[in-house]
Amino acid sequence: MMSFLLVLAVLVAMVGGAVLATRRFGVSDEFSGGAVGVVIAPCALALYLVAAAMGVVIGWEDFKAAEDGTVSEAGAAQSLYWSTTAFPDAEGEAVRSELRAYLTTVVEEDWPLMEHEGVLSPEGDDALADLAASVRGLSVSDTGDGLDRLTARQELTNLSDARIERADAAGDTVPPVLLAIAVVSAVAVAVLPFAMIKRGATVAYFWGWINLAFVFGTIVLLFSLGTPYNDVLANDAGGMEDTLAAFERADQALDAR
Repeated sequence: MMSFLLVLAVLVAMVGGAVLATRRFGVSDEFSGGAVGVVIAPCALALYLVAAAMGVVIGWEDFKAAEDGTVSEAGAAQSLYWSTTAFPDAEGEAVRSELRAYLTTVVEEDWPLMEHEGVLSPEGDDALADLAASVRGLSVSDTGDGLDRLTARQELTNLSDARIERADAAGDTVPPVLLAIAVVSAVAVAVLPFAMIKRGATVAYFWGWINLAFVFGTIVLLFSLGTPYNDVLANDAGGMEDTLAAFERADQALDAR
């Protein structure tokens, strides 16, 4: 809602500025070829282009980093699942049960909160703590070297690290300062052409409105980037859901042995 109001305010500023520039604050030929046209307009355009480009790049990099983190988290969960098959049936099943419960909580509790509030759920923290307790309770493997238990603990650490990274990524957005620079410079870039148009130049007005539409579109895009878990660039819980489905199939195969 707030983003929509901000975008609407930018549109009003651009259109209102264009109308005022056309009717009351036109730039004379002397200044359009001087300070305004040679210094102010190019500076505003440069700021706008740099801020818009940096905003898109930051949003894309945040999205890709979150996507890679989700893949790593799902991979750690799969590795932990299969590491438990070397343990006694009761201990292995206890860990697998807690692991399924944790991933279910991630999908059902974490993801909605990440989408709407940019935070993780306390239920996910509790489920991870239960999973950690079940892993700590694993006995040394039959070979006596403890390698399987160490593997399970390492994958648990990887899961925990991935959760921390996901918590950080859930709040990542385009920096407000960068958005402010992009908005202010975009308004200038959209309005200045109207101030330099001579009255009656219909074609110039047409291209001025086209320019305003393109500039406004980039501002809409910047405000639509949101976090890596909502809006235009959003990672969904599909990877976690696929991992849970794979666990169910694996459980059926283990039960059939």
